[in-house]
Amino acid sequence: MQFTTRNSDEIRAGSVTLTFRNWKRPHARVGGVYRLRPTGTVKVTGLGSVRLSEVSADDAVSAGFASVDAMVAFLGLPRTAQVTRVEFALTDDAPKTAPSLTVEEVLERLGATDRRSAAPWTAHVLTLIETHPATRAGDLAPLTGWDTPKFKANVRKLKALGLTQSLDVGYRLTDLGFRVQDATRANAPQRTA
Repeated sequence: MQFTTRNSDEIRAGSVTLTFRNWKRPHARVGGVYRLRPTGTVKVTGLGSVRLSEVSADDAVSAGFASVDAMVAFLGLPRTAQVTRVEFALTDDAPKTAPSLTVEEVLERLGATDRRSAAPWTAHVLTLIETHPATRAGDLAPLTGWDTPKFKANVRKLKALGLTQSLDVGYRLTDLGFRVQDATRANAPQRTA
């Protein structure tokens, strides 16, 4: 689950303790700890499904909106829409962070991952994310020949190395990811005419 900077100050102050998400299935779990941008984390304390027409004025305010109408307008959904109601609290728990690795160490790990796989894939996926930032996983997965869950699982492996960052929609390379891509291109054999 991603949190943007829109309400980060209010979340840190404790006045925003809810969010409503338009999810087909939950992308969070009770007890899960999620990053708050630019710093901090929140822990999910409650999760449920509700129609927008059933959201109370107090809940809209707890989600950082002046009114239910303002929240509905922001979400861009009809009042009959079913949304996920996520309760959370600011926490000191830190999520796992990517290890501090050098470009050379990352390239070694990517090589090992490719050798353990049926076919090399890491460079292809990094290039897809580099050339198609903020693109849905469901749109990128067919370009790899994988289904969406397998694509997401493999992107998580790259994220664990600090190479990718999840966005509200899709992914982008981190600074380390770009440096790895530059090193890969610099080490690639040059074609001659």
